[in-house]
Amino acid sequence: MDKWITIKTFNLPGDVAVLRGRLEAEGIECFLANELTIQVNPLFSNAVDGVQLQVRENDVVRAVSILKEGGYFTEQEIKAPKVLLQLDKLTSAIPFLNRLNLFPRLLILVSIIVSVPIAILGYSSLPTTYEKLTLNRWCLDYVVYNNRNYIPQTENYVRFSINGSECAESITFSENGEVTLPGFKSPIVVGQWQLENNILQVSRVDSFGFVYNGSYQIEFTNGGLVLKSEKTTLKCNAEYIQFNLPF
Repeated sequence: MDKWITIKTFNLPGDVAVLRGRLEAEGIECFLANELTIQVNPLFSNAVDGVQLQVRENDVVRAVSILKEGGYFTEQEIKAPKVLLQLDKLTSAIPFLNRLNLFPRLLILVSIIVSVPIAILGYSSLPTTYEKLTLNRWCLDYVVYNNRNYIPQTENYVRFSINGSECAESITFSENGEVTLPGFKSPIVVGQWQLENNILQVSRVDSFGFVYNGSYQIEFTNGGLVLKSEKTTLKCNAEYIQFNLPF
């Protein structure tokens, strides 16, 4: 089915009669969009963008040329139908959007063009996994090792509180690659950590290596952190040190 393209807009149906007659005399079929609506109430003209003189897509170039010769177009009006025709051809190749008329298509495309940079900017401003780990001290709730729960107990541990609740044990990830972990009726455990493809590698801990050494999947929850290796799960909550980080 041929597409109808608006080449000129008028306030009232009577204003288009001469131009329509000129085009139809040249064998160009015309259609007046919104004609009946505005005949019922002329005050609707501005609301519906006036009476739109439309011709079939294949007749646009010839219709514009005929009206240009008759002096019915300003230079700006001559360019407008050509631009719209080009936009229509480009956007009609887009799946799903090609089912819509040109102006809804353009509105959707503009919305996408505007929203994509905003989304990219918002995503790029989020803290990285490395930043989330190092900018917080993590209060350790419990340790699961080989499907059994264990309560760490670090000797001489200095307790702190999160939201009024005392943090019994904690984990810290230093930027120098050192990680401190709770002991089990022993001093604090110290080891090394690094990120590899968003997997936390913990190694060379000075005690309880059978519990802590390993590769951990990282899951950030609402203000919390869950680390899971093949044998061990560490469930933590964050103490915000520098600023609140979104999770």
